[in-house]
Amino acid sequence: MVWTVIRYLPPALFGLLQLVGCSSSQQASHLVLVSQAGSSTVAVIDPVQGRTVKRITVGGLPHRMILNPDGSKVYVVLVGSQAVAEVDVRSLEVFRTFLTAPVPERRSDGTLIQPHFDQDAFSKTSCFACHNPGGAKPFIVGERPVGIAFSSDLNKLYVSHIRQGRLSEIDLLSAQVVRARNLPPSGAASEAVDVARVGSRLVVAMRPRQPSTEASAVRWLDEQTWQTLSEAPTGSDPAFVLPLEENALVSNFESNTLSLHAPASSPKSFTVTPGPLGMLKVAEGRVLSLNYYSNAVSLVDLVSGQVQNHQLELGSRIFVNPTHAALSPDGRLAYIVSSGTEGHLVVFDLERKGVTRAIPIDGLSFDVVVVRR
Repeated sequence: MVWTVIRYLPPALFGLLQLVGCSSSQQASHLVLVSQAGSSTVAVIDPVQGRTVKRITVGGLPHRMILNPDGSKVYVVLVGSQAVAEVDVRSLEVFRTFLTAPVPERRSDGTLIQPHFDQDAFSKTSCFACHNPGGAKPFIVGERPVGIAFSSDLNKLYVSHIRQGRLSEIDLLSAQVVRARNLPPSGAASEAVDVARVGSRLVVAMRPRQPSTEASAVRWLDEQTWQTLSEAPTGSDPAFVLPLEENALVSNFESNTLSLHAPASSPKSFTVTPGPLGMLKVAEGRVLSLNYYSNAVSLVDLVSGQVQNHQLELGSRIFVNPTHAALSPDGRLAYIVSSGTEGHLVVFDLERKGVTRAIPIDGLSFDVVVVRR
């Protein structure tokens, strides 16, 4: 997710950049992309102008996004279309899509899905080709891909699915699934809700079908063989796995905790305000937790255990239901998705520990990445 150096700024624009609390070079050199589940789009936001400058139609229920290491591509998980969309950062267009699981020939009751044959669905690279707002019903179909991570060699993607607890490996050269497995459940935990890579290991969060109060599990797998190395219990509804240098931090949505997991070790717990969902590493040993139910964020020191909670508010306005966040290139700001029915991209100053600006986006938005021009 390639830009020019700006040598001169008009006074009005310079003043605007000062108002939003950012240096001119930082604000002029990046865009913010937000997945908008309600409209099947990714919004492209210019933080200088404070507005959406483009919408990219990607497919059904875009949720998680991941930026490749050289910043040239963003991969968007399409929960409702059983696919991933690859967005080219230079053109800000969908370059290609690829399925995360095969198009089925039969329904769960064994009956043939004749429209899949009639419309040659097996040649499509996303279920959105047929199942879209003006097309076949239902709109939301497939194995519900959610989690996404790069392989160690960066040539493949790992995608976790909620239905059947499937883990898929997608080769980026061929855009094909080259390996897939339905992971064995851990007690009642059968849904592979997220996947991350820590070194040469994969970390998968397994949860029970919701709603449930039964325990979930955090499972460590060997990246090459997918053999289980260790497993530890966690809350009944883990939402997100944040990979760290040697550990993995898991947000437990229903128990208001973050749990720090290491292979074959007991997890360490941190209590935050209700509904932790996304997490963002903001400095070495420090993480920002986005707390959906409390309209707040928590700054967590993983070494000392100190937790600082901050309401997402500006003046008299409360920004509700934060989901995910991304860092500005200089590391001073967190761009936070407020996903209420009136959505906002909230600019949070990490030094001042407060909201400095809010940019309107679609309601029911979800994830965010920052890309350089």
